[in-house]
Parts: sequence; structure tokens; C-alpha cells
Amino acid sequence: MPRFPELDASLGETLDLPVPLPVGGVMTYSVLPLDADTWTRLASRFTGIKDKALAAQDDDEEVADDKSEAALYRQSLGSVYDDLVSDGATWKQIRACGLTALTWHIHGTEAAMEIWARGGIPKPRSTSTSDETETPAEGRSTPRPGSASGTTRSRKAPASPGKTSSPAGR
Repeated sequence: MPRFPELDASLGETLDLPVPLPVGGVMTYSVLPLDADTWTRLASRFTGIKDKALAAQDDDEEVADDKSEAALYRQSLGSVYDDLVSDGATWKQIRACGLTALTWHIHGTEAAMEIWARGGIPKPRSTSTSDETETPAEGRSTPRPGSASGTTRSRKAPASPGKTSSPAGR
């Protein structure tokens, strides 16, 4: 029977987040790794992992409400959430810590460091660089399909008068 070595001690590391508090000074908060049930619930929501056991738990009160950021951050941060609140951290600081912790739990240290470096703000989903305030005419820099030369299409000729419905021709 094969003997496995002891699990790597780094599996139990904490996520240490230094937060400058409004009252002065910097406090370092240590987020603990999640227990298996909490991790599985969060991972199922953010990575697509889902099984029958989780589907049965979807109505469980302990599952964070998708509409409630605070509940999500509370799950991700554990007791650190209450510590941040009692120490007077701002909502932006709590949000940054919560998103960083969530990312750390699900995607690891490197991804969490990226979130932390951006002040807890995830990358935008769209990488579009177009200015949303420009009009379609201002924004078009490439020719429309069917206009290989880049020139504008000729306008339609005015409609013919056709048949009239009144005897006077109006």
C-alpha cells in the first residue's frame, strides 16, 4: 500500500490583509481557509461546480443570498468580517477584503493578489475601448459591409407619386 507524505503545511496558510483604518493605523486581518461545506457552496456559485447534494442544499438558510453582497463577504471573510466592522472599516475596505478573500478561496493566491492590487476591484468583463457617448456616425471607422471602397452608399431616389386615392390627385 502506498504511503503518502504529510500534507503540505501551506494548505493551512492564512490570507493576511493589511487595512489602513479610518481611526488611524494599519491592522492586518488574517482570513482562515474555509471549511469544506462553505468552500463547496462558494465554488459551486463561482466556478460552475454543482452536484446533487448541493442542489438539495440550495434552499438551506446558510447559503448566501446572491443578492446580498454582505452575506457573500461574511462567508468569504469569516470572523474577519465582524472584526472589520467593529474596527470601523469603510464599506469599500470591507468589499475589497471580501472580494480578495473570495478570489483567494476559489482561485488562489495569485488571482487574489491581482484583486488586492486593484483595490478589490475585479477586471471589467468587457475589454471594449469604444466611447459609449459617441454617435454611431462618429464611432464608425471601418466601412460597412458592401462598401469595399469606404465611400458612402448612394441614397435612394425619392419615391414615385404612384396612384392617388382622391380624384384631385392629392
